[in-house]
Amino acid sequence: MTGTDPKHAYLQATRRLMQQLAAGGLRLGLSHGQLEAGLRDAMLEAAYLQSQRSGGRVTVSSLHVATGIHRREISRWLSERNEAAAGETGAGETGAGETRAGESASAKGDSASALTLGNDSPSARVVARWTTNAGYTDAQGEPLALPMQKRADGPSFAQLVEDIGPEVRARSVLDGLIAAGLVEAQAGGHFSLSAAAYLPEANSTESIGFLAANVGDHLAAAIHNISAPADARFFERAFFDDDVTAATVRALQETVRAEGMDLLRGLVTTSDSVERAQREAGDGGGQRVRIGLYCYTESGDADAGT
Repeated sequence: MTGTDPKHAYLQATRRLMQQLAAGGLRLGLSHGQLEAGLRDAMLEAAYLQSQRSGGRVTVSSLHVATGIHRREISRWLSERNEAAAGETGAGETGAGETRAGESASAKGDSASALTLGNDSPSARVVARWTTNAGYTDAQGEPLALPMQKRADGPSFAQLVEDIGPEVRARSVLDGLIAAGLVEAQAGGHFSLSAAAYLPEANSTESIGFLAANVGDHLAAAIHNISAPADARFFERAFFDDDVTAATVRALQETVRAEGMDLLRGLVTTSDSVERAQREAGDGGGQRVRIGLYCYTESGDADAGT
């Protein structure tokens, strides 16, 4: 492959991405073998889903041809995948390591992954709404302390949970958030979010879950944009400068924190108003969206940022 070959450029890009993943893995004490196994399984999952989306039949042979991975490893992976799907649905897939596009097990597996990451659970959605929706924050954008029961003169935790979905029980969500240390009981029967709800502890499963969910969707958008026509690309823009002062960095960080949160709250308001109208019109939804902001800085001779 030459320097102008897209495959060569893509491999160079993946090396840079994997270097950051490898650095994080080393800090957590992961070995090369563990990360290599993760890459192997990720390639198999990608090939599996691509075959399904194209309506093809997924077999050990088809995955071997697509990835070059040894058939024995593919058989093991398919068996583990089917067992995991069976645990979620209560019934395994039919056939030995084989399925067809459109079967529900894959969709259930995707939902299970989302729940594992904590980015689609009722509790996570309650916290997200509590921290961004104008109806549950004060004039400074800080989450309000909420009473449990619904009331006519103001917001409540019960109303907050009902906004997420009528099938969710407010008491169950509240108990779970308290047990997780994300909500604290206050005087007068009110409940408030704890600091842990804003910023997960370092190296916690929650912070790693955000890494997978946020960076995973950003990667999906960026990879889509590589080959998509201009009018079908996701919005993706970045400001960067390789030679600025520390004072400039601080000013930019303050701007991102202030205006970034304003933007996110505005997106929540837009989503709420449009969704309410669409639901009343009978639109059942079914779409997923993630819009994120980030800021990264480092000194010219550093290998880590803030």
